[in-house]
Amino acid sequence: MTKLFKYSALVFLMLFLSQGAFSQSLKKGKWDKQNKSISGSWEITKKSDGTYIVLSDDFKTKKAPDLKLFLSKKQASSVNGKNATKDAVFVAKLKSPKGGQSYKIPSNINIDDYTSLLIHCEKYSIFWGGGNL
Repeated sequence: MTKLFKYSALVFLMLFLSQGAFSQSLKKGKWDKQNKSISGSWEITKKSDGTYIVLSDDFKTKKAPDLKLFLSKKQASSVNGKNATKDAVFVAKLKSPKGGQSYKIPSNINIDDYTSLLIHCEKYSIFWGGGNL
């Protein structure tokens, strides 16, 4: 009986881990301020190997040459094309203008120091949109 119990516990643990059960949602939101159309939602999750920004499967926005994700110390409502990168930290270049995607936040960034998540076209200084954390 003890071997059967250990085997069952091991199988359960493997299934538990494979389902991403060690993923903890830290923040969730929608795109509050939008200069360009953005649909879908975002979530910041903590996993065993780090913290991630996860864009929903229904995420969609207009395509642009230099869309990037930033965490900002400003409220999304006070951000514009000229100040989007001020008091903000670059996280990653947007992989695609649509669909689910995930971005690992560098380990030296403490998300509690930031107020909003932004999408910004840095090349042309156009603020795409943002959501408050």
